[in-house]
Parts: sequence; C-alpha cells; structure tokens
Amino acid sequence: MKKSQIIALTALTTAAAAGLTIYWLRRKKKHENRKIFVSNAGYEMAYDVHYPIKYKTAK
Repeated sequence: MKKSQIIALTALTTAAAAGLTIYWLRRKKKHENRKIFVSNAGYEMAYDVHYPIKYKTAK
C-alpha cells in the first residue's frame, strides 16, 4: 500500500470510530433520560406506556 492510502485509511477509520462513539453516547443519554422520566412519573403514568411490551409472533 502507498503511504497516502494508509493515511486515508487511518483517517477514515478514526472518523468511523468517532461517529460510532457519538451515536452510542446519544443513545445512552436518551435511555437515561427516559428512565429518569419514568421514575419521576409516579403512579399516574403506567410503566408499560413508556416501555411497551413487544410481542413476538409465532411462526
């Protein structure tokens, strides 16, 4: 491989890793906020409204 190809591959790999990290952190924060909201909702809000049961169909 040429030196320029190695540099380009390294840059792309770094960008992909950064993108995945940002995506993971955003999902984690969204999940934490959802858990906080549900815990603060009290008895007025049903747990299954925020976390609906996902039924699997039999095949």
